Amino acid sequence: MVTKTARRDAARGQRAVTWKKRQGPIAEPGTSVCLTSPTALASLDPMAAPLTDQQLLQYSEEHLMHELSMLWETADALPRHKAGSVEYTALLESFATHLRNLIEFFFFAEDSDYVRAKHLFDHPAAWSPKKTPEMDKLHGRASNEVSHLITRRISGNPPEKDWHITQILGEIETVARDFAAKASDKKLHSKIREFLKQPSKEMLVWIGNNVTHSNVASYIIVSTFPSVSVSTPTQIILKKP
Repeated sequence: MVTKTARRDAARGQRAVTWKKRQGPIAEPGTSVCLTSPTALASLDPMAAPLTDQQLLQYSEEHLMHELSMLWETADALPRHKAGSVEYTALLESFATHLRNLIEFFFFAEDSDYVRAKHLFDHPAAWSPKKTPEMDKLHGRASNEVSHLITRRISGNPPEKDWHITQILGEIETVARDFAAKASDKKLHSKIREFLKQPSKEMLVWIGNNVTHSNVASYIIVSTFPSVSVSTPTQIILKKP
């Protein structure tokens, strides 16, 4: 008579054999298997495979446009709020977050987990901007000053914690315009170029007429607040002539 325990153990053994066949040889004790290489990730997760030109077009239309437009919009909104207020603090932290994301996009090396500016070139080596010490400092500040729970946190509001928004925006604008002028037409959406060809004073107007941030992905249920989204993908508004 076959007991329930025996049947359960047999089923487990069969699942283990099936898993081993799918995954290939199992590493011997004392050895390690790299699961972070691009090849390994691509085999485990189709999303880790390189994006096609069409996917990069769609990606830049939504996600790169989101990063760029949010940087400009938060910079514009900050002066309308009292320094130290919750609205001002939230806007400043949002500005710093999008600044960090764009610095990493424009200046960091290719990475299987992130889309970088180099990915939007037919020949990635064609894009190699020099990251200035000031840009490096901004990236460090954007990474560390948004988080309060770090050992290097500077207390209070000394002058070195001031954010020179207009100057920072100008530096990102220069790099972004250069990128848009050189990136592949097959990979970079035309709306990015259209935005970055606008005169500086017209960029916010263009965003207001062409970009909206919609909340569609996931929701938080809080007992005293309505459901709100924590994801803000960007959509282009296509206006009829």
